[in-house]
Amino acid sequence: MKNFIKYISLACASIFALSACNDDEDIIKLDPSTFVAPKVETPASSTIELLEENAANTAMTFNWSAANYGTNTPPKYELQIDIKGDNFENHQVLTSTSTLTADVTVKELNLAVIALGLEPFKEGEIEYRIVSTVGTPGYQQLISNVNILKITPYPTDLSTNWGVVGSAAPNGWDGPDVPFWKTDVTNVFVAYTDLKPNDKNESEIKFRQDNKWELDYGGSNGKLEKGGKNIAVDAGTYKITMDLTNLTYKLDKYSWGLVGDATANGWDGPDQKLSYDGALDAWTITTTLKDGEFKFRLNNDWGTNYGGTSNAGELTDKDGANIKIKAGKYKITANFTKKTYTVEAQ
Repeated sequence: MKNFIKYISLACASIFALSACNDDEDIIKLDPSTFVAPKVETPASSTIELLEENAANTAMTFNWSAANYGTNTPPKYELQIDIKGDNFENHQVLTSTSTLTADVTVKELNLAVIALGLEPFKEGEIEYRIVSTVGTPGYQQLISNVNILKITPYPTDLSTNWGVVGSAAPNGWDGPDVPFWKTDVTNVFVAYTDLKPNDKNESEIKFRQDNKWELDYGGSNGKLEKGGKNIAVDAGTYKITMDLTNLTYKLDKYSWGLVGDATANGWDGPDQKLSYDGALDAWTITTTLKDGEFKFRLNNDWGTNYGGTSNAGELTDKDGANIKIKAGKYKITANFTKKTYTVEAQ
């Protein structure tokens, strides 16, 4: 028995030694003198006018060559943009990826350049570059060449003069109404809200303009009618879609929340609800968390959930890692379209 234990110990020691050798070989391979930085391709056109009606379309496809670190570990790439002459000190990240190309929509590019300070309907110049890393986030950065784009953005205000009112709405029939927000489709608006029964156990809503009754829509079975009857609804948290071109509406159970042992209700939930912020086109919550981990999920269900990646601030719905956090009060903002998030101590 002693000999058996001795042989097992020797075998384990040998495996450890081989593993250590392999680790050393990987470190030796990372010779900065041999590194090759990525190179951004010159765009076919360096002038772009962004139009709101094209928000869902691709504004530009960015391409670049691979960085070379002399290792088989695939690099991560950030596509960064900033105002020309700002030296990327206040840059925005358009995407983080392991591929060598990125399709950026009109809406994504417009939000980024407005955040950088470009004025709507006025041409401004931005610079963009690729920053690659290998290993842990921010490690062994290689920076590409810089290209310049002339961009004319449009205003990013997603607000409308339409709202949801009713006995089931948070403020009842007197309002103020729950706001509808613009989408990428003209005359299609969305609202996010909790609907509830009133004292008479009635749950009804209508859609109206300017918090007044001069123009309102009611209806049934997904069809809208000007001045129509109240729309009966069940209590719950909803995404409400109103299509004023086709005069239709749709109610979907819809809520984003935080789940995890860092939250008040743990991994079993119910999740701590995030609120939609139309000014940011993102979801946000200010809450107190414990030492632990959290993830984002839709409708208190694991069918759709987002965790973190090795890149700080990046989300993924494919085996995303739990996001670690220290106890404290935080403002957490998530954009599930761009798959990004921020955590700010309060």
